[in-house]
Amino acid sequence: MGPSFKNDPNPAAQSATLTLAGRKFSVLASSSAEQVKTVYLEEMGMHPLGEHMLGVLYSKGPQVQLARCGPSYTESTNNWYTVKSAATRPVMLRQSIRYDGNQVQDSYELRLDNTRPKRDPRDRDPGVAGCQ
Repeated sequence: MGPSFKNDPNPAAQSATLTLAGRKFSVLASSSAEQVKTVYLEEMGMHPLGEHMLGVLYSKGPQVQLARCGPSYTESTNNWYTVKSAATRPVMLRQSIRYDGNQVQDSYELRLDNTRPKRDPRDRDPGVAGCQ
């Protein structure tokens, strides 16, 4: 199965489901012929506002820095972060949170090759137009 429906240029993908702390996720890993390039995690339900996996990542010690915010006034946030540590190579991580009252749904895109997709003209840099 190819991941073209995600605008992912990699030719192959593998999918699975995963349960973390009672939350169910769909997992898709896209790859070149040699290695996995991107891992997508999409929550399959809703959970209470305030719980998200990025908070756990902060607590584990890597340097997590906001790199770009998605468009304002959309149903979901789409923020990109650089993640670095002395023990691992740098990666790019997109956190997308869809809000529905006091319930939210998380999805993540982990780019192991430390790249970001082409910039949307509505994207904002940190410190600009509420991107923080």
